[in-house]
Amino acid sequence: MLKCLNACMAELCCCPKKHILVMMTFFAILNQYTMRICLHLAITVMTGDRNDTMSGVSIADKDFFDWDEHEQGIILSAFYWGYTLSHFVTAFIADRYSKHLLGLSVLITAVLTILTPLAIDVGGKWLLIMVRVVEGIGEGATFPVLSALIAHWIPASQRGFYGSFVFSGCQIGALVGGIGTGYFIEAHNTWRTTFYIWGALAIIWYVFWLFIGFESPETHPYISEQERAELVEQLAESRKSVHSYPIPWNSILRSCPLWGLIAGQIGHDWGTYLIITDLPKYMKSILHVSVSDNGLVTYTPFFSMWLFSIFGGWLCDVQIRKDCMSRTSARKLWTTIGSILPACFMMAASYTGQDKVMVVTYFALCVTFLGGFYPGVKVNTNDLSPNFAGVLMGMVNGIGAITGIVTPYLAGLLTPNQTLEEWRTVFWIAFAVLNISNVIFILFASGDIQPWNYPRQPANN
Repeated sequence: MLKCLNACMAELCCCPKKHILVMMTFFAILNQYTMRICLHLAITVMTGDRNDTMSGVSIADKDFFDWDEHEQGIILSAFYWGYTLSHFVTAFIADRYSKHLLGLSVLITAVLTILTPLAIDVGGKWLLIMVRVVEGIGEGATFPVLSALIAHWIPASQRGFYGSFVFSGCQIGALVGGIGTGYFIEAHNTWRTTFYIWGALAIIWYVFWLFIGFESPETHPYISEQERAELVEQLAESRKSVHSYPIPWNSILRSCPLWGLIAGQIGHDWGTYLIITDLPKYMKSILHVSVSDNGLVTYTPFFSMWLFSIFGGWLCDVQIRKDCMSRTSARKLWTTIGSILPACFMMAASYTGQDKVMVVTYFALCVTFLGGFYPGVKVNTNDLSPNFAGVLMGMVNGIGAITGIVTPYLAGLLTPNQTLEEWRTVFWIAFAVLNISNVIFILFASGDIQPWNYPRQPANN
């Protein structure tokens, strides 16, 4: 067995290890999102009308639950309680234990996803809420760790493209998870199967990660000397230092570019979590689509979002590399694209009534242009401080994740009757958040490495 493993690793030596790292981290987020969002679509049939012939499925009576809109809002927001907390806890160790933290992040979520149907049977909504909180704690390490891994592996001149590709696992995960969940529910006439499938696939990813995931080129046992030397040279000016610096909290907390970035992240997360968490309910309540169609119309646009984020990441790198604009200006441009256009298309959809074609079209454009955030705010932590990228991502994504608690809860409160007028209020709030947060980002953001990235080096003994 060991000889076979070593032979496989030797074969992998011909593949650039940077590309393997990028693909594995991409699939890490993809798996995380399939497990995160499967409940968002499943809950539309778990709490639906038993006599609803439009749903396209025949669910057993024991699989229906009388959870009102307020209770559903709490259930859907519970994940982000743990998710937010975990960001702040893992940020301190994300740079140091990135491989194992990412692996455990996926594994914990996978096991609990598989156990979700059992948790509902045993403890109802309250045990489900507890499971979702712990799942959030597990997933909370993902983004701080990924930011640290990017700082270790990806040169600054390539972070727009590769960083956008890695983080775009969110969109493909939403796409695959949404469409797959709708298909599994309709094919098996139960919402239970989807939790088993996504959890099992994530465990398979974890097994591969144990053998081919490594924190840096220096610690990779199978990397060629040529690739190692090239990466070390390319990363010389922008990578995490080999020194272990104390975290300069005073300077970090007084950093205007950091708070500008946090504002941009809040806008991104508010819009994204509203779409991912609550759009399936909107599609069912307002457009009356079946569960499989719901998965298609809600999550298929995430593919175009993925394409747009990759294209935007490539174009952003070109703009910077060709001196068409500064890194700061490029980050602000793409964040603005990811804010204003989605906000406008979201509002347009809410004023289109029940015209399915126009509603789906406007929401598809909204989701697509949200991809502008990826070459904007999503890679900006590495611009500000390669040495503390994990810490910054923990802060930025952790604070942004609070919107994941607020948006489904607020939507549940504001839409007790699931009317178009009630939903329009929800979208107006999102419109305001997206635009205000973008203005703050434009005023204060920076694409330059901050002075506090280089604290006084520890004295040599």
